[in-house]
Amino acid sequence: MLDLLLAATAHTLRDVLPVAAVIAGFQALVLRRRPERLRRVLVGTSFLVIGLILFRFGITESLLPIGSSMAAQLAAPDFVGGEAVWSSYGWLYAFAFALGLSATLIEPTLIAVAERARELSGGALRPAMFRLAVAVGVALGMLVGTLRIVVGLPLAYAFAVLVAMVAVVSWRAPRQLRPLAFDSGGVATSVVIVPLIAAFSLNVAGAIPGRDPLVDGFGLVMLVFLMPIVSVMAVAAIAAKPAREPD
Repeated sequence: MLDLLLAATAHTLRDVLPVAAVIAGFQALVLRRRPERLRRVLVGTSFLVIGLILFRFGITESLLPIGSSMAAQLAAPDFVGGEAVWSSYGWLYAFAFALGLSATLIEPTLIAVAERARELSGGALRPAMFRLAVAVGVALGMLVGTLRIVVGLPLAYAFAVLVAMVAVVSWRAPRQLRPLAFDSGGVATSVVIVPLIAAFSLNVAGAIPGRDPLVDGFGLVMLVFLMPIVSVMAVAAIAAKPAREPD
């Protein structure tokens, strides 16, 4: 356990070092001034690095193995039983939806963006509603992606349908919320979601007969990226509709 923690520490420090070097370099060579509240910045950076180390260790040693194991068991032929048709994988679909919903709600990046969006909107955009809309979008993306793997549908078809949905809801959603909706896909597919999606999809594709993990296991991240855009703009369009209707 100690060796794994040390490895997570080394990997995290290696990843953080380039970012720290860029910021320090611009501060010293371009701005040529001492950062304000330097002591507070250094203390906050230390807490951030420690949090990243523990978060990375927990994800690698706990959440990813559990998600991978559950996906492989729910998609295994001996669990499905009988003729393995698309309708036989109901529990796998339910797990994919629940996993996407719950993992997104604890996504640190999404929490930070939701709080910032409330400040910039003067409290008009409630963080809880925004996070729930994004989480439902991710969950639906997981569901659609899992169904695509089970059925064997080419990724291009699913991608084309979702792009068309994005175009339609973009036309109906309030203009001021469109940029935030488009960014929500990138915010959702961050440090928690992406490793889970990769582990989940590869194990599902490997457990289903006739599926190639390389061909069918990848591509789920893109579907999960697009669906929150649709869900956030759909919620925004519904919420703004009464305001556009005359009394």
